[in-house]
Amino acid sequence: MIKLSFSKGITLIELLILIAILGVVSVLGVQGFKSIFSGSDFGGNKTILLQYLNDVRYKVYVDNKHYKIRINNSGENITVKLFEPESTNTKWRDLSLVRRCNCHSGTGHSDTTCNQSFSNVEVSSLTSITSFDKTIENINVKNCNDVTCSTETATPVEICYLFDGTSPTDLFFKVSGSENLSTIHKINKTGYVE
Repeated sequence: MIKLSFSKGITLIELLILIAILGVVSVLGVQGFKSIFSGSDFGGNKTILLQYLNDVRYKVYVDNKHYKIRINNSGENITVKLFEPESTNTKWRDLSLVRRCNCHSGTGHSDTTCNQSFSNVEVSSLTSITSFDKTIENINVKNCNDVTCSTETATPVEICYLFDGTSPTDLFFKVSGSENLSTIHKINKTGYVE
């Protein structure tokens, strides 16, 4: 009669193989989870920025006034501020001038009739509407020359909304996040953000 013996445990080699497999699976899982998390973080922050632009566009309609948005990079984050024309400056009421001059602030425009078409001083010298000041974390912005963003320029990104909710020109800007995530947005002359 043949007697069969069965092992009641696992060997050391089997245990080491199991630990190695679990290590590989856990590393891949953590990387995948980080990728999903950073992608959703970027998408959420980008949505906050686009909602801000829509809120300002609504404010333009309600107040029947031009507004200028200035977006600056601040480390890993962006700061967004909203400015209104100075009450002492009446040139901003001339819609065709402001449209042609793209809400130019201060002096130094190549077309001298555009000087001070939005405000008498540079936008950075104006006081922002503090209830609209916002910091959005973990994204940065850059100006772009076109929809492919073949030429990027540094911030600030300045967006002008006219009192009828339109924009004087088409404007392109790139929103970037961590993990090399980025999207290019266009503000049409209609004021709509794509």
